[in-house]
Amino acid sequence: MSARVLVVDDMEANVKLLEARLTAEYYDVVTANSGLEALSICAAGDVDIILLDVMMPGIDGFEVCRRLKTDPKTAHMPVVMVTALDQPADRVKGLEAGADDFLTKPVDEIALLARVRSLARLKVAVDDLRVRADTSANLGMRDAIAEVINEKDLRGRILLVEDRPSSTERIVKALMPMHVIDVEATPQDALIRAAEGNYDLMIIS
Repeated sequence: MSARVLVVDDMEANVKLLEARLTAEYYDVVTANSGLEALSICAAGDVDIILLDVMMPGIDGFEVCRRLKTDPKTAHMPVVMVTALDQPADRVKGLEAGADDFLTKPVDEIALLARVRSLARLKVAVDDLRVRADTSANLGMRDAIAEVINEKDLRGRILLVEDRPSSTERIVKALMPMHVIDVEATPQDALIRAAEGNYDLMIIS
């Protein structure tokens, strides 16, 4: 599956490295050396995935991500934060900004390609939903996607696959006020439960 990937980093060597790895896998690569340049490219709308460096002069990656995710024209674009920061607080900050995934420098090639491949599939699915929503709107039909977004109860059904009671307790405690959590300790039971249940998300140890 091919996709257009925007690589954003103020260090030219980092840009060239990611560009070479992705081009070798037949991805179409666009590059930017600053946050403002990245925002301009994304505004044009011809990007599928963004690999975004965190530490940049001027507008850092967190702010770029925040602006992308708050703009309806770019909110659907998957953003992977590429960072040398490895503290949990930094990841939380990235998630709060709207990041979809993380890569830690130096970037592992297998992890890079796995994330890009996964997010490329996600982008195709999101684009398909957006086309359907636009078509429905043009035909004067109700906008089901907007109705879901505006629902008061946005609780998700989550299947947690974890065999350690201490981890299970912490995760359930954190998510239970907002979501419905089911727990399975073994992969086999989890597969059966997932096939039978209408889950929005699976969290797997």
